[in-house]
Amino acid sequence: MASGSLVLAAAVAGGTLIGTGPASANVNTAYAYSPAAAEERCGYLGYGKYRHCDGGTGSTIMLDVEDIWGNIGRYCVGPGVTNLQPTFEWRVIGAWWNGGVGCWPGRVRGFAAIR
Repeated sequence: MASGSLVLAAAVAGGTLIGTGPASANVNTAYAYSPAAAEERCGYLGYGKYRHCDGGTGSTIMLDVEDIWGNIGRYCVGPGVTNLQPTFEWRVIGAWWNGGVGCWPGRVRGFAAIR
């Protein structure tokens, strides 16, 4: 029994802890992804959804939206969560604010080589 404790102490002191089973679970479980956490953040949420957090002003913003092929399209969104995917032919993999404000919500321009 004493030799087992000595091995564990040596492993911890050396910076390595070898474990098996439930006791060796990821210590970062408090930071694990949860659907509720994704829905509360602002910006691109994944799966073609974008949340515009406007602080209650009712503002609209213009987004650059990227498809799976790297093409960029523009889309105007209002406050809340907008599903961008139905408006674009190919799978949406990203969206970000391009600096535009005060637009009418809805698709503005199709994909183009904006890069």
